[in-house]
Amino acid sequence: MRHLIVTAHPNYESFSISMAKELNNHLIAEGHEVRLRNLYETGFDPALSASDFQTIASGQTPADIKAEQEHILWSDHIIFIFPVWWGGMPAVLKGYVDRVFAEGFAYRYTDMGGEGLLAPRYGSTICATGEPYEQGGKMHQAMNLIFESTIFGYSGMKPCKRLFYGEVPTVSQETRQLYIENAKKEFTNLL
Repeated sequence: MRHLIVTAHPNYESFSISMAKELNNHLIAEGHEVRLRNLYETGFDPALSASDFQTIASGQTPADIKAEQEHILWSDHIIFIFPVWWGGMPAVLKGYVDRVFAEGFAYRYTDMGGEGLLAPRYGSTICATGEPYEQGGKMHQAMNLIFESTIFGYSGMKPCKRLFYGEVPTVSQETRQLYIENAKKEFTNLL
């Protein structure tokens, strides 16, 4: 299986980046193909511009968007790994979705409504939060709505895994490593 890991954290020593790197290595060891994309490291421009709309509508997708779309087309499964800041994903990740999951690529409008174009791919999320897991109910619901119902659902992808790890800034390094081991277990023998 081909996995595309998309992560977004400016601190390359962060839990989210560590999770992405370790999951990348684990999936490769399991015999999968993996591409890891840290949007901060790649310098992805998250700002959707008027010219993006014009060039995409004319069939001339900007090169940076086209490159990311090629990674998605290559994949069978997209895993988003990110911290939850102020109840949402980092701005660069939101901008990635705005620009890359464009009309005509991820979905199209029909007389019957929207039609997802990224089936039969799967989508998963791994979220790091600062609050205790047990207190994150509304945030978990919000992330599920944003990804499962909206991003994955509207683009035709099937939701796969959704993992939340709480109190990440204050737990011990040993607990963070247990979180990573848990995620690796969740993605063992996947699909």
